[in-house]
Amino acid sequence: MLVLALDTALGACSVAVLDDLSGTVLAQTCEPMERGHAERLIPLVAETCDAAGIAPGACRRFVATTGPGSFTGLRVAISAARAMALATDGDAVGISTLAALAEPWLAAPEPLAVLAAIDARHGHVYASLTGHDRGAIAAPAYLGASEAARLASGHPVALVGPGADAVLAAWPPGASAPVVLDARAAPDIVVVARLGAAADPAQFPCRPLYLKAVDAKPQGPRA
Repeated sequence: MLVLALDTALGACSVAVLDDLSGTVLAQTCEPMERGHAERLIPLVAETCDAAGIAPGACRRFVATTGPGSFTGLRVAISAARAMALATDGDAVGISTLAALAEPWLAAPEPLAVLAAIDARHGHVYASLTGHDRGAIAAPAYLGASEAARLASGHPVALVGPGADAVLAAWPPGASAPVVLDARAAPDIVVVARLGAAADPAQFPCRPLYLKAVDAKPQGPRA
């Protein structure tokens, strides 16, 4: 099965093509960007598939990061993955951005818990804390950076993701520092592809994961 993975949730626009049968990554592209994901994604898909020597329609599984992340940005990849799955009678699968950020360190031999964090601004992060046995210590949530730091500081931990610096700045005085600090701006698209290839579409739906309500509120009736 050929897998096409897409990520527009954070500070990059990324695409990868994976041959799940052989485990070979046929092509991958990652372009750092804060804006412009919607305009760049489909041309990047075409370029990456061309580099892989396939047509996008040859893929039968389409994987997208589902968030948390940019409220509008993550919908770009999700919409594209769902549309391409519909057009090819394939599967659309969603992988949490936090899970994709944590996975490289969960797969590492060193027995560390992993706090994956994404900066949510105003002293808050989207975060999850996962044990090396892949058990959830703290489920994905919208937290104060200091609360996330308190949760993580009780463990030998890898602190990863674009919210890592915010959590480290709130680290409790006297607590052991994180063993690993990996403040990458976006998940590895190959990791997203491999997680998506192994996922059950029924258990990993391709829909947005929002951990915080939108800030905009409908106006009430005028007095």
